[in-house]
Amino acid sequence: MIDSPNDFRAFRARREAELIEPHGWLTLRGFHWLTTEPASPPGLPGRWWADASQAEAHVEASSSERLTRHGVPIDGTDTFTAPEYGRLRWIDVGDLQVELLRRGGRLAIRLRAETSPERDAFTDVPTFPYDPEWCVAARFAAYGDERQVIVDTIRPELQQVVRPLGEVSFLAGGVRQRLAVTKGKYGWGVEFHDPTNGVSTERWRQLHFDPPADGADAVVLDFNRTLNMWFAFTDHATCPAPIPGNVVTVPVPVGELKVR
Repeated sequence: MIDSPNDFRAFRARREAELIEPHGWLTLRGFHWLTTEPASPPGLPGRWWADASQAEAHVEASSSERLTRHGVPIDGTDTFTAPEYGRLRWIDVGDLQVELLRRGGRLAIRLRAETSPERDAFTDVPTFPYDPEWCVAARFAAYGDERQVIVDTIRPELQQVVRPLGEVSFLAGGVRQRLAVTKGKYGWGVEFHDPTNGVSTERWRQLHFDPPADGADAVVLDFNRTLNMWFAFTDHATCPAPIPGNVVTVPVPVGELKVR
C-alpha cells in the first residue's frame, strides 16, 4: 500500500517526536563498559562494576552522593542485571538517568540527560523526497532452520548475534534483490547497505515493515520509510550492522539522509 501524503507526514511526525523525548536519543551523555574493578566513570558519583561472570552489575554510593533507585536513596550497594539486547533504567542522579544494558554478554551503563543542546536545537531529520516507485512488492521466504549470524556493530569492540527469520526478495533497478529479515523492538525489519552510504546517507540504514498475513508470503517494503539507526544521532549507540550480504545493489534515493 502506498502512503497518502497525510499518512507519510504522520509517520514522519511520530519518528521525530520519538527523537525529541526527554532522556531520548538526542540526550545521551556517556557509555561505559563495566569492569570487575569498581570505578567512578567521569561525571558520575559512586563506584560501579560487574562481577567476573558479567551476571550482575553493582553500584556503591553513600546517601550524600544522591543516587536513587525508584526514588529511594542508595546508601551502600545496589545490584541489578539486564538481559542480552536489553536496556533498563537503573539509577537516577538528579535529572540524569543511568540505564543498564547487556551487549555481547557484557554489561555497560549509559547516561541519559533530560535534555541537551542537540535536543534543544533539533528541527527535523532531512530526507529524500517521497517517491512512490520505492514502495515495492516483495516476497518473504522463511528459513527452514534456526540461524545465528555474528554481525559487527557501530562499536569496533563489539559484535552481536542476530537470528534472521528468513529473507525478502524484490526487484529494484531491474535487479532481483534479497535481504535477510530480523525481528526486534519495532517488529520485522531489514538493516541494509546501498551505494548511497557514506555519500548522502549513513553507513547503513534500516527499514521496518509489516509481516505477511497468515499463510501468505506477500509483503510491502516502503523504502520511503527507511530510517537512520541511533548511531546517526549519538556516539553512545550499539547498533548492529547489516547481516553480511544485506546489500541493495542499486542506490536507494529515499528515506532519511545523513544527520551529522
